[in-house]
Amino acid sequence: MVHLSNEPFPLYSKQCFRFHMAKSMGTIAIFAFMVILTSTITISPVLADTGFTNVQKSAGIIMKFCANETFKLQDCNERYEGIGWTDRVNVLIYAPGWNEDDDKIEQIGTTSNPIDVYTDANRVNGVEFTETGPDTGIFMGVVKLTGAMRYTVHDTFLTTVKTPGMTMDPDGMNISAHDRAVMIATSTQDGRLTVDWEYNEDQHVYKTAYYTWQMGQAEFHKDTYDVNEKVTFFIRDTDLWKHHREFFTNYVKVYSDSDKAGIFVGVQFVKDMDHAKIQNAVYDRHLSEPAASSLTKYTPDGEWKTYLWTEPGGVIGVDQDYDFNLMVHDGLTDIHEMGLSYDMDIYLNGELIESRNDQYWVDGQGVEPIRFDERGSAKIVVSNIFDQPGQEVNFSFQVAPEAILEEVVPRHGSFEVGSTPNYFVGYEHPHYINYLPGEFFMTTGDSSQEQNRLRVTNGDTIYIEYEDITLPRPYTTADSMEIVARALVLDTGVHMVSDDSEIFVETPRPTVTPVSSDIDMSKPTITSVSTDIAIPDWVKKNAMWWSDGQINDPDFAKGIEYLVQENIISVSAAEEIVDEDVNITSIPMWVRNNAGWWSEGHLTDVEFANGIKFLMASGLIKV
Repeated sequence: MVHLSNEPFPLYSKQCFRFHMAKSMGTIAIFAFMVILTSTITISPVLADTGFTNVQKSAGIIMKFCANETFKLQDCNERYEGIGWTDRVNVLIYAPGWNEDDDKIEQIGTTSNPIDVYTDANRVNGVEFTETGPDTGIFMGVVKLTGAMRYTVHDTFLTTVKTPGMTMDPDGMNISAHDRAVMIATSTQDGRLTVDWEYNEDQHVYKTAYYTWQMGQAEFHKDTYDVNEKVTFFIRDTDLWKHHREFFTNYVKVYSDSDKAGIFVGVQFVKDMDHAKIQNAVYDRHLSEPAASSLTKYTPDGEWKTYLWTEPGGVIGVDQDYDFNLMVHDGLTDIHEMGLSYDMDIYLNGELIESRNDQYWVDGQGVEPIRFDERGSAKIVVSNIFDQPGQEVNFSFQVAPEAILEEVVPRHGSFEVGSTPNYFVGYEHPHYINYLPGEFFMTTGDSSQEQNRLRVTNGDTIYIEYEDITLPRPYTTADSMEIVARALVLDTGVHMVSDDSEIFVETPRPTVTPVSSDIDMSKPTITSVSTDIAIPDWVKKNAMWWSDGQINDPDFAKGIEYLVQENIISVSAAEEIVDEDVNITSIPMWVRNNAGWWSEGHLTDVEFANGIKFLMASGLIKV
């Protein structure tokens, strides 16, 4: 018997038996025909409209909103509160029942199991998510919040920044869900984002997160600056973020007690990793951050950290097509650099088999197709990185008779453990760090917008003034606030002069001395060092790190000790001008500033060495 009724099968069987006892066989045949016709008319249109099948898949579904870009549930840094109104939200859905083909990267969110995404301002139905790889059962979709339509978030001096506020489903545009599954506008000030997946008919799994405008922040890096120092500061405000390809310059006002008009200083977000992308319609996905299995090397001076990995991964073998991926990060912060250029030489068994010169990748990720036709020892030499001679690394590996292919997974997190600056921690977003640094110089002359100089006098307070026009509740959308930070300016009497013989001299003042009243700095001038000296790059790198406070005084002194040992700097007994009783416990702050200027190229090696020699002769540095 074929069960076609909507009634439970036992009840249907019993009714048919009674009917058989009361009616003839001809009547039964007519009845059966009518049941078939009725079932066809009633049920089929319902299935056609909903798209659902009558096959119920097992649940066990997990959905997570991740602040970081990851393809693994266990690496997801979940975030549901305090999301920026133009942030990217990386959504992971674990749905093993929809992993139907072990060899394919599959999608969910079709008409048979729709995914709807909505905010307080808009809604998009039928969004598709893509599996993170063959046979993972984890599906990812990036929801890109876009703010309100043409809403002004910054309007100061030279720049006006407005949020796009667009809503768009990129289906059919050859854009991966790992890049963006949907772009959706948000309401002003605050609201909700919900992702709702109806995985079976009338069975849903969903998550909701809350976005909000955030209070801006402005801070100097120090409480006190010498008049000859470069002043550094930062602001934070996620509401200023607009789009991953547009790092706008936002301006803040800086002024002093002596110059209330002040100048405007530009600041920009620090960039984080780029996002994932699809290369073509068959989902030939390249990772957008280094693979966990990457080979890594630093350039000789430590300026750049390079990552090399292959897609597919595993053991490299003959007669197999590979994409060799190259990324270059800043050697200190491990931040991905865009606009990558380099030359590449490929060797096999000691023989140069191919040279690829003047390679350029605007998104900072080189993808080089390579195929080896015989086994042996291979080497890839990457040189002229960012068109800088001497910036070179090489990677060596074996080519096996047979390839062993493995899935390539990303390196999770934007920075290596321990390399993240403290002021980045907790402020990472998928494209940017909520940290906008700025800098300017001070002068006792006139202020100059063009030269980025602010007029000050000794004892002045200097100010950062940032106007925040996107305030959270209980403020209204019409409110704004001037966020002000303050620092003190002191003129220690130590400044730079332009001649090559000496860079640190004192301008006598009755009450201010540069370091200690025990030191008489009116002694004879120190003999200049040789003009043909060459200081190694690693000493300059140490000076940069020391000026930024990333290494301590003893570590910096090791570089100075090297200069003395190599006779690049020497101090004769006749030149020593320090008293025996002087006790210096640390290197003065103004020395740190000059080390920073040297590392940035504002001082020559000779000028820097002359300054160090003067400090050694004065007893301010002892080696």
